[in-house]
Amino acid sequence: MSEFFQESFLPIWNAGGHLMYPLVALALLIFYTGVEIIVYLNELKGKQPTDGAIEDWVDDPAHASGEIRSMIEYGKSALPIQRDVLNRFSEIRNEHLSRVDRRRTMLAVFVGAAPLTGLLGTVIGMLSTFKGLALSTGGQTVNMIADGISEALITTQLGLVIAIPGYVMLMLIEKRQNAVDTLITRIEACVARKARGANLPTAATN
Repeated sequence: MSEFFQESFLPIWNAGGHLMYPLVALALLIFYTGVEIIVYLNELKGKQPTDGAIEDWVDDPAHASGEIRSMIEYGKSALPIQRDVLNRFSEIRNEHLSRVDRRRTMLAVFVGAAPLTGLLGTVIGMLSTFKGLALSTGGQTVNMIADGISEALITTQLGLVIAIPGYVMLMLIEKRQNAVDTLITRIEACVARKARGANLPTAATN
């Protein structure tokens, strides 16, 4: 393991220059933020229930679990007034989905910064290359040109390697977020039907 580190990893790290540190920091931030959001959405979404299962949950919230149970209990506590039920579910969306939107925006910033940081490394590497060409002092020139090209290529490659999985995570997060929104809408519709069937005139209570 130490031999691999010294012979393979360490030369690449050194050739990448100082921008390797912010690139690795971005990779860690992207991984941590993306996994955190996906885990949170998976806990909310679970397996997509049937309409019968949702009816059962609304009739008896104890049959649901976790946050879904809390959502149903909070929404049902506004019965029999349908407008209050809809307001409760709007609050639920703001609490859960708005949080995901904020985290997803932050993740998108990190993902977008990765290739730009790699591009900055490309510019710095090319400047080093041109500097080596300007000096024109034999062997030293060749070394400076080689170092500049290495820095330009390695940072660009690493920036893309970091960004591509990040974009995949953003797509997965959007898909799961839409699934959670759909589930909340289905539960909301079921609870709202209970409010309409309560035989109390909504207009009079407003």
